Amino acid sequence: MAPIEWSPTLELGIKNLDDQHRELIEALNTLLAARRAGTRACSARDVVTRLRAFADAHFHIEEGYMRAFGYPDAKTHQQEHQDYLAAVDRLEAACAGGAGNPEAALGFLETWIRGHLPGADRRLGRFLYDYLR
Repeated sequence: MAPIEWSPTLELGIKNLDDQHRELIEALNTLLAARRAGTRACSARDVVTRLRAFADAHFHIEEGYMRAFGYPDAKTHQQEHQDYLAAVDRLEAACAGGAGNPEAALGFLETWIRGHLPGADRRLGRFLYDYLR
């Protein structure tokens, strides 16, 4: 698949979240480029580590907003975050030489980001924008 490109359809209008989403896309695109070049995703272990660090910081912020403002779809949104974390766990385990297929985990993360940002995150962004107006 082609690299994931930032576009206005991904923008939430909340600078810190948009900046973090750009960082996530950049990290994932690095792994996708390695795959397209015929290199295993695990060859960029520092990027795999960035995917985990991203989640730790970013999901904490998003979920804090959801709690603070009473976001009605928080449970579903948080489950999507858990799905991402599970895929990163699978990717890390596969890269560490454990069981599993790093390419399958990477494929899931690619599909996840292509759906989560314009879907769940856009809905959260609209909710926060409307709440704070």
